[in-house]
Amino acid sequence: MSKFGYCIEEERRGYFAGIGLFNRQEYFAAHDEWEEIWSLVQDRRREQYYRAIIKGAVTLVLLQSGRAVGTRQVFVDCVEQFEGLPDIFMGLNIPQHIENLRRAITPAREDLETRNVRIDLSRLFKMRLLYNPFVESRHGEGADGRE
Repeated sequence: MSKFGYCIEEERRGYFAGIGLFNRQEYFAAHDEWEEIWSLVQDRRREQYYRAIIKGAVTLVLLQSGRAVGTRQVFVDCVEQFEGLPDIFMGLNIPQHIENLRRAITPAREDLETRNVRIDLSRLFKMRLLYNPFVESRHGEGADGRE
């Protein structure tokens, strides 16, 4: 733990714990896990990335609760939050992740008049990493201790 309360091992643990929760469709818990670490991260791009994946999880929380308008609004915020990051960052293929989110919320996107939407479980997806960013920093993440 540094003098600022930040520890890369704590970030690593929280990142993967959040992905595990997300993959079990526990989106609110994933959001909470990532929120605990994003404010401590000292790298601006990783902070931006965490904000984006948090908004992605919130998009799916809103979808689970049937709130179509909120789902659409937070999805747009999520996509905007990813802007400026490399296509692959922290091991995640960002364009694919956004497309997976877009597909998951299709019922809310197809009918812009609806305020309530039923979730289609067949459209949900798992987050899959292409590499472990805490072992190797392929796109300048700096999570492996190097910049």
